Amino acid sequence: MERSKRQSVLQQIFRFLEKATNTIHTIAKFHLAGCCRNGLGVDQDHTKAVEIYRNIADRGISQAQVALGRCYESGEGVDQSFTTAIEWYSKAADQANEDGRLHIVFLRGCGGVSRNQQKAFEWFSRSASQGNSYGQWMVGYCYYYGHGVTKDYAKAVEWLRKSAEQGNRIGQNDLGYCYQYGRDVPRDIDTAIFWYRKSADQGWQDAINNLKQLGKWP
Repeated sequence: MERSKRQSVLQQIFRFLEKATNTIHTIAKFHLAGCCRNGLGVDQDHTKAVEIYRNIADRGISQAQVALGRCYESGEGVDQSFTTAIEWYSKAADQANEDGRLHIVFLRGCGGVSRNQQKAFEWFSRSASQGNSYGQWMVGYCYYYGHGVTKDYAKAVEWLRKSAEQGNRIGQNDLGYCYQYGRDVPRDIDTAIFWYRKSADQGWQDAINNLKQLGKWP
C-alpha cells in the first residue's frame, strides 16, 4: 500500500476509534492511546497517550496497566520511574498478565532496578518456550548481549525470529538490526529494511530511526 494511502487509512481508523470512545468503549480507548503514543493517524502525543492509558488502567484493564508501565519505564509522557513502572506492571501481573510479569523480571534482572540476570533469563526462557513473543524477544536479547547466558548471536537470531514472526515489533526491529550488521546472518540491507518496516508500521520508534538512518523513511 502506498504510504499516502496508508496514512489516509490510519487517519480514518483514528477517527473511528475517537468516536467509539464517546460511548466509553474501553478497548477503543486503549487502541486510541496507542495511536497517540505511536503517531498513527494523528500527531504523536505521549502525554495524551498516558492520560488515556491511566484512565483505563485505573479501571483495572491489565493491557493498559502494562502500557502505562512502559511509559514510565521509558519516560514517555511522564518522568521516567522504574519504581512506578513496576507498580503498574505488578497490577497487571496480579491479574495473570504474562507481559506484566515479564516486564518486572526484565527491570529487576536486566534493567535499572537490580541485576539477577541468570534468574531473569530462566524466567524469560520459560515464557518463550510457551510461545510468548515478548519472552522470545527477551531470550534473544539476553543471548545477543550475554545477559545471564553466554553471548551467542546464532541463538539470538533464532529467538528474535520467533518473536518477529509472531508480530512482536521489538523482535522485528532487533532482527532487522541483526541483518543490517550481519550478526550470524549474511549482511542483507533489504531484509533489514523489511523487518524495520514491519516494526515501524507498528509505531516502534527505534525502527523508524533505523529506517531514517538508511534513508528509507518515510
